[in-house]
Amino acid sequence: MSEADYPLESSEHERQRLMRQADMMAESTERLFRKAGIGPGMRVLDVGSGAGDVAFLARRLVGDTGEVIGTDRDEEQVAVAGHRARSLGYANVSFIASDYRSLVLDTAVDAIVGRLVLVFSRDPVASLVDVCGNLRHGGLVAFQESIMQYDAPVLVEPRDGLAGKVVHWITAGLAHSGLQPRLGLKLFGIMGAAGLEPSPDIEATIIVRQGPKGSLFPDLADFVRSAMPSIVASGVATEAEIDIDTLEQRLVHDAAATGVVGTIAPGFIGVWARKP
Repeated sequence: MSEADYPLESSEHERQRLMRQADMMAESTERLFRKAGIGPGMRVLDVGSGAGDVAFLARRLVGDTGEVIGTDRDEEQVAVAGHRARSLGYANVSFIASDYRSLVLDTAVDAIVGRLVLVFSRDPVASLVDVCGNLRHGGLVAFQESIMQYDAPVLVEPRDGLAGKVVHWITAGLAHSGLQPRLGLKLFGIMGAAGLEPSPDIEATIIVRQGPKGSLFPDLADFVRSAMPSIVASGVATEAEIDIDTLEQRLVHDAAATGVVGTIAPGFIGVWARKP
């Protein structure tokens, strides 16, 4: 099996979390795409589209004269993304329910983009080679991936509080599912191994938000809700210990007034490349 077992369940909670994550990462993702040279009139393929936010960001760059095609294996996500595109008036944005590795388009695209996608692939080089069959020669590839650590809570202070424990649950569940740790740091080499020509102009991002009333607590609770089967299967916590319906309130109550809570990963790395 070349793909990890996707550890996040499809749900409205998960879609809302993805949309909040998209807002958080939009600025750095746009910088990456602009560095890569994505602009007006281009035809772009977005892989692992989820609720569609990366595709909509690409649409803002390619404008009315370009086109964006999004793809995701989750038919429910594709339906939601399509509805959002129509509500935004984006007639040149469409979504396809498909595994991006097996997708074959009628016409090659000018660019392929993705955010937090290759991290779920057991063989990211092969996945890139497969999807780049849809890319014209001279076309662009731009991916943004996380740097994940499984051995300790990351950017959580105090580390021994409930927020730190929750991050440990999440990382244990993701590790159990087969997610690639620290893939962002390998992305440059992965692109080279896939036959692409990666640029050394790398986009590195770190995001920190402060508690106890910061917006990260709903994100943490929703992430746990989506990853619950993987977390429980890993053995790190039981459903009773997690008590998902009270988790957000417990996080807020437990947070130290002087504490800082960051993202569940220490950062994100974006790399762009050109197909020879």
